[in-house]
Amino acid sequence: MKKVFIPLCLLVLLASPALAANATRPGKIREEARIRIQSIRDEKKQQILEHISSQLTLINGRTTQAMLKHLEQIQALLNKIKVRMPAVDIAAAQTKINEAEAAVNAQAEKEYVIEFTDESGLRVGASAAKTQFRADIKAVREKVRLARQAVVDVLKAAKAL
Repeated sequence: MKKVFIPLCLLVLLASPALAANATRPGKIREEARIRIQSIRDEKKQQILEHISSQLTLINGRTTQAMLKHLEQIQALLNKIKVRMPAVDIAAAQTKINEAEAAVNAQAEKEYVIEFTDESGLRVGASAAKTQFRADIKAVREKVRLARQAVVDVLKAAKAL
């Protein structure tokens, strides 16, 4: 199942021109932000903004990798349940896992750019980017939690049989 699902997802992502266009866009946004950061006169502020931006990207990458690993473990457990108890309906749990995986992949592609108009708005821009990142991660984490809960419910139903 996993061997078929992953290439299918990659095929859908690469075949869709709208998604392919968005895949190249974050790099362009990142480059535009880097140019705007270079326009700041104070070198210390430039370094701080670059550090914050790189940290947001790093944390996003680590968090989404951990969530994908967790989803793989949940999927493996669901597959074990399916093999051992074919009478149990796992469609709802599988749907939740697929939704969570799509949300995590979308989150992994996001770029968080600090928006500012002048040097006095740097703190507000950095704070807004950080707040947006936290909200996005919280929403994705909730989807992963719901997928896990769906597998737990399937496991309870299997035990009841």
